Amino acid sequence: MMNAREPDWAYVARSLVKVLAVAAALFLALGAIARVLWVFVDSDERTAQVYGTAARVANPDKRLSYADDDGGLLETTYTLWGEPRRAGRDERVTRYDITEDLFGTVWTSSLDGPSGSLGDAIDSVEEDPEADKELTEKARKTIDGLPQTLDAVAVVEFARSMTTDRLVAFNRRHKLCGGADVSYIYAPSPYYDDSSSDPPLNAVVWNRNMTEGYIRADFSYQCETEPEPALAEFRRWVGLLDEGDDLRAFELDHGWLAETAKAGVVHGLVIDRWKLADLRKLLDDPEVRTVRLADVAFDLGETE
Repeated sequence: MMNAREPDWAYVARSLVKVLAVAAALFLALGAIARVLWVFVDSDERTAQVYGTAARVANPDKRLSYADDDGGLLETTYTLWGEPRRAGRDERVTRYDITEDLFGTVWTSSLDGPSGSLGDAIDSVEEDPEADKELTEKARKTIDGLPQTLDAVAVVEFARSMTTDRLVAFNRRHKLCGGADVSYIYAPSPYYDDSSSDPPLNAVVWNRNMTEGYIRADFSYQCETEPEPALAEFRRWVGLLDEGDDLRAFELDHGWLAETAKAGVVHGLVIDRWKLADLRKLLDDPEVRTVRLADVAFDLGETE
């Protein structure tokens, strides 16, 4: 009677490792091929729509405009040009490059969030603030002490979050017209705990110009009612995202944006180059908690 031969377990293990290695290599190769095809077929438009817009959402302290893209085999670079969002004229223009490599990793130059006085004003907005008459009165005194013809960049914080219907009613009450000089704070900056492993997140600030080149024809902006199509466009943009998009360079998060789009409420406004007199009127509305000035300047164009 023949004895059954003992299997060579070391040989079996080596063979299994080889099979797994080949499978892993094939998986990575197929992934790379898919990425290459994506780079050549669809990357330019999607880079502009996803990452170009994410940069503008995360950096409301800058007026960013689109520029050219440079696609290659290993990476694609999309360029934005921007200037500081100031009340006066500013001829400083800075180039910002957003680069995505073959594996979907994104990095960018100085577009990780707002800075300066406007960044501080945006960071001060709270999700559920308490009424603060002293804060409101302080804002009144500050504005009253300045020439009312000054142009200002400011943040208007609401006493409680605004649904779209309430914001439209607010616009009609004050005869406000949404547009390039009004951005909506859909989500304030969440409290960041240094002891937590979670990364910090930026506020979500939206303006219709962020995706103007991609707006569908059925989105019509009509002055006081602009918050309605603006929210619809924000939700459309969030719908373009998927969990594989690398938004870390902008300190944004797919889940955070999805929750914000679903809620669809506005906690404040970023105001670009409004007259102080117009901002002052808003402080008499109980819906407004305060107005934080980020920058003021005389409009030199009025004297030319």
